[in-house]
Amino acid sequence: MNPEYYIGIDIGTTSTKALALAPAGETLAVARASYPTLSPQPGWQEQDPEALRRAVVEVLQKLVARLAGPPGAIGLSCAMHSLIAVDESGRPLTNAILWSDCRSEKQAEMLKGTAAGNALYRACGTPIHPMSPLCKLRWMQEERPQLFQQAARFLSIKDYILARLGGECRADISLASASGLMDIRELAWHAPALAYAGIREEQLPPLAGPCHLARLDSPELPPLFRGVPLALGGSDGCLANLGALALRPEELVLTIGTSGALRTTRPQPVIEPGKQIFNYRLDEALFVCGGAVNNGGIAYQWLSELVGAERLSEAAAAALPAGADGLLFLPYLLGERAPIWNANAAGAFAGLRRHHGPAHFHRAVLEGVAFSLYHVFAGMPGGAQEVIANGGFTRSPLWVQIVADVFGLPALVDEQEEASACGAAFMAMKAVGAIKAYEDLLPARGKRRTAEPDSKNHRIYQERFEQYLEAAILAGAEKK
Repeated sequence: MNPEYYIGIDIGTTSTKALALAPAGETLAVARASYPTLSPQPGWQEQDPEALRRAVVEVLQKLVARLAGPPGAIGLSCAMHSLIAVDESGRPLTNAILWSDCRSEKQAEMLKGTAAGNALYRACGTPIHPMSPLCKLRWMQEERPQLFQQAARFLSIKDYILARLGGECRADISLASASGLMDIRELAWHAPALAYAGIREEQLPPLAGPCHLARLDSPELPPLFRGVPLALGGSDGCLANLGALALRPEELVLTIGTSGALRTTRPQPVIEPGKQIFNYRLDEALFVCGGAVNNGGIAYQWLSELVGAERLSEAAAAALPAGADGLLFLPYLLGERAPIWNANAAGAFAGLRRHHGPAHFHRAVLEGVAFSLYHVFAGMPGGAQEVIANGGFTRSPLWVQIVADVFGLPALVDEQEEASACGAAFMAMKAVGAIKAYEDLLPARGKRRTAEPDSKNHRIYQERFEQYLEAAILAGAEKK
């Protein structure tokens, strides 16, 4: 194998990205392949498993033209909470049901807040919500019993791709810890969760650590990559923290892409039944704790499609005072996960007046998404000293500054946009012994652009956040 570079692959919601890194962390090449999301019924969100598999093959084929020799290893990252039912031969009986799918809303509502639901959350660390494979399985058992009985196994997207391209089907403990089916302390499938879902342990892949090595072995792959060590890797959220080398509780990682998330890396989970903070495994020693929101960049995309991108000027929005002249936005266009866990929550503008124009709506949307993430932050343990910002939103200096002002903390922009793929490459390096510990990579971390908080704006945003909470209650999204 070639120790000159390592590859991280991130199988995301809209596309798969492959990143080739030099041993010192320099990006050598990036490749992407996209695929559609299907919505056969309202609230359903699915993808074709074979389209996802083909995307992984495509990004590796694209890298062939740019790289000489095979990599030292490959690591995998994948979006969380997916579910695929397969038959005895491993053929899909369903599309991949995605994190954003709401079909199991009834099952989640019946379980959430009960003694059984709280016990499952304490053991498994995954909030009770339609995103969870735990609830998706219960839905399938109740609503599609014939299909449920026909299924031999239940896989995540990454499990399926591993089985197709590597010939080995194992579930890494990082991605499995986001399923609602794994005991996050025992690192084993949780019997009460399986009983609730109506499945047997043998219907799930065997568990393994993120650094467990498999081998790529498929005739579809370029010969350059066949036989290359393949680290199982983990979930995209956990690997985004690793890609940012945010390994301490005082480092708060804030990601805004299509959705958004706030995460810290900790040695112990943070179990709060009333707040439903997620607790996912990075590896055998570390947890990634926090909350994910449904509405990040999708809210800005919605606005730009509604009024026309040409009418949205960042300079005009930046010229407005903090608080968008009284216009307030609840960004619950796709319902909401953390911290309100309400799939029926709806977006709204409050304080709308005649003088408000496109720039006000622009700024209010950016502030509303920042408030939704600050709402998550308000329920997490204290001690944060800085926000490490990554994801597509970092291309907007105004949005980064708003985040710094809302949180009252310096916002350090991680210039590595593909943080999850980067984390997967780091994990591959550790799996083959190229590094002994992730901290070995800290000297290679590049200089970060910093947005310092404006104390005056922070005070304004503290008041606006209280109004945001009141508006959420009035809109029926948040309970008193």
